[in-house]
Amino acid sequence: MKRGRLLIAGIACAVAASLAWAHAAHSAPDASGSGGGAAAPHAAAPHQVTAVKSWASPTASRITIEFSGVVAHVSPDSGSARTVIVTVPEPAGRAPSVPEILRVGDGLVDSVLTIADKDGARFMVWLRDSTRFRVFDVPPHEDRPFSVVVEVTRPGGAQAEVKRLENIASQKKKEKIRVVAVDAGHGGDDVGARGPRNVGVLEKNVTLAVARALVDQLNQIPGVKGVLTRSGDYFIPLHDRYHMAEKMKADLFISIHANSTKKKGSGSGTEVYFLSLSGASAQADRDLADAENAADLVGGVPAQTGDELVNILYDVKRSSVLQQSQLLAETVLDNVAADRRLESRGVKQAGFVVLKSVEFPSILVETAFINNPNEARLLKNPSFQASMAKQIAEGVKDYFRRARIGLSEETAGPTPGG
Repeated sequence: MKRGRLLIAGIACAVAASLAWAHAAHSAPDASGSGGGAAAPHAAAPHQVTAVKSWASPTASRITIEFSGVVAHVSPDSGSARTVIVTVPEPAGRAPSVPEILRVGDGLVDSVLTIADKDGARFMVWLRDSTRFRVFDVPPHEDRPFSVVVEVTRPGGAQAEVKRLENIASQKKKEKIRVVAVDAGHGGDDVGARGPRNVGVLEKNVTLAVARALVDQLNQIPGVKGVLTRSGDYFIPLHDRYHMAEKMKADLFISIHANSTKKKGSGSGTEVYFLSLSGASAQADRDLADAENAADLVGGVPAQTGDELVNILYDVKRSSVLQQSQLLAETVLDNVAADRRLESRGVKQAGFVVLKSVEFPSILVETAFINNPNEARLLKNPSFQASMAKQIAEGVKDYFRRARIGLSEETAGPTPGG
């Protein structure tokens, strides 16, 4: 209770200080020595703060501040503090849906205060304790707005995550089980593709629902353990996704997505991808890979320099993994195609970043077209999500059989890709 009163008092003081700052800025003399004059004619309309959101992951918390246009902001790039202040020194409005105080309370971030008026915008992020943070811009991309992100590191979070993955690897070795890493595409700031407005479904929610159901199905297969890379609504960089699978010593990697095209309502069916060393075989596949690979842009991850594949292009291990990946893709699609509600669009290749590990076979499943109203309704339906998960799990089981990889008490076969 005492902490709550102190927090409220702190917010009140900050609001008072911000208002005083705004008044001083407004009444300060201009270059001619006169008081704050009238706005210049034909001045551009002020940008609006359109959203302030919070996302909590096992390793960090993110505060995402979205704007109606690109703005310049003043803030420390990084550091350690109890309060992080971001200032936009230009007129700004606050959309009605944006609360003045966003109460987060995720154990890392207490709350966020937003003040936006003709003198500028101020954002004060109160943290539970003095903690490491960084502040960065995310440029607008397609339908995603310009935003400023305050990312706060969860103390001990990275170490706990490494320990969790190491424990899975230890369990695998001790119990002689096969580990399948299930990757729910997108998450947090990165919503992925959107369904029609009258359906109201986002790719990041569909992928997580199907991934959770798939893990449940895999864990019913003796000798198999399914593990999620993303267990909640938060962002994970693309490279980190398969690196997580490598650390848990996964035998397979399956990334779940929902397809979409720019042509309204078009597209239908399921397709499964494995990695192409030379890029996608068709323009549509290249476009899809580019769209999925753009997730890191939304999450504020710097562009990677160079191509990881160059040094291992002729590696025998890569060739073996690609052959196994193709077999996995074929067996999974064969089982998914048994559902007559969706057509099979075939097995394809493209340069998806998440498929670039050489440690295990990897596939990316485009479950259905989320921009197609009929398929969007299916993707939103828990019954369909469970059915899709069961079919993929049956495909995994069939793959182990066809690849002669032993499960449970059967005679253990070779490690996939090895």
